[in-house]
Amino acid sequence: MKKIYKKRIIGIVLMLAALTALFFPLQEYFGNRITHNHLRLEGFYLEKPDSLDVVIMGASEVYYGYFANEAYRNTKVTSYPYAFSHNPVTLWKYELKEILRQQKPKVLVVEVNGAGYGREPKIKHKKSRKIKRKKIKKVSGRKRKLYSELAIRILEDNMPESDNKRQMLKDLSHVRKDSMLDKCIPFLKFHGQFYDNMSEDLSEMRKRGNASMKGIFSRVGWRKQKKEIEVPRDLKSIPMDPTAEKSLKEFIAVSREMGVKNVLFVRFPHKITDEKGIINYQRYLRIKEVVEASGCQYADFTTLREEAGISSEKDFVDREHLNANGARKFTTFLSRYIQAKYRLKSTVLPKDEKEKWDKGTKYIDAYYKYYNDYPKKHSKLKVLYKTFPESISVLKGLKQYMQK
Repeated sequence: MKKIYKKRIIGIVLMLAALTALFFPLQEYFGNRITHNHLRLEGFYLEKPDSLDVVIMGASEVYYGYFANEAYRNTKVTSYPYAFSHNPVTLWKYELKEILRQQKPKVLVVEVNGAGYGREPKIKHKKSRKIKRKKIKKVSGRKRKLYSELAIRILEDNMPESDNKRQMLKDLSHVRKDSMLDKCIPFLKFHGQFYDNMSEDLSEMRKRGNASMKGIFSRVGWRKQKKEIEVPRDLKSIPMDPTAEKSLKEFIAVSREMGVKNVLFVRFPHKITDEKGIINYQRYLRIKEVVEASGCQYADFTTLREEAGISSEKDFVDREHLNANGARKFTTFLSRYIQAKYRLKSTVLPKDEKEKWDKGTKYIDAYYKYYNDYPKKHSKLKVLYKTFPESISVLKGLKQYMQK
């Protein structure tokens, strides 16, 4: 055999050996992807038991649009967002049991976005609208899953071992997608979480013993947003996914069984820019009907602007999420709304806990300055991929503003 072929074979063998050596540490790295969702849920468990008077459940609308430190500054009422990406209504009853194992909130606020997930119902429309609906269905069916694998894993990873967790995994076993390949190469099942790894941030938060920013998250909107369209006043509701409706009713029944007296269902501000938005809005009208028929209260802030002072042009990241400035305005409005509606008094806290919450108001002031200054100091490319969660780098930036 010629020397050149021997060298090539040796080179290939060495390369394969190197890849094999790297494979296991790399899969360990990817198999333990920690995101802002994990930090937010971990932060909930780090809160002192029975110290929260308000808990807000939901998906991304909640952690984009509600800042607990801002709420405390305005009302002196403690709260926390028990929220994570793609949080569907099918998981809510398990989340509720987790919340009540740790806290006894006087008010439970539920953002209803996850109840609107699932398949679009078949509705008779004119031929022209049918064509549009086919396009919409193709998009929404891909994104709005009632049994999102990513959502299940986020919740599972952060729930301590308990009967509730075991029951959830048993109930959802029929929708899990674990395979032998997942077990051999675990990072494959975490493909939806490749955009960040916050393991060090999680370790640092555990050392501190609390989530200083209470699960905060935001980003800078960079895409040009479409103009809003006017919502017809005579709109009627359309059916929601049958499984979603069943799960919503079950959640309400479980909340009553567990003695939750005040449950407020809300829809955070959204921008309606096209027919898809109109159809979604009609679906949430049905959710409102289900909620109110059960005797619970529902508040729709979808088109709210003047009362909260939210600007359609300046206060949104996209049509579904508020930016940090919009969240500041909406949190102020919503926290005062909740306090007045349920006559909540200032939360009574031990001295050490009060000091932590008071410090949180200083953090949130610095957060707004850091967030608004960041685009002025960095390139568009760096701003494009920048998020503002409770990370070591963000907290470091905040401390510089707190010292000024």
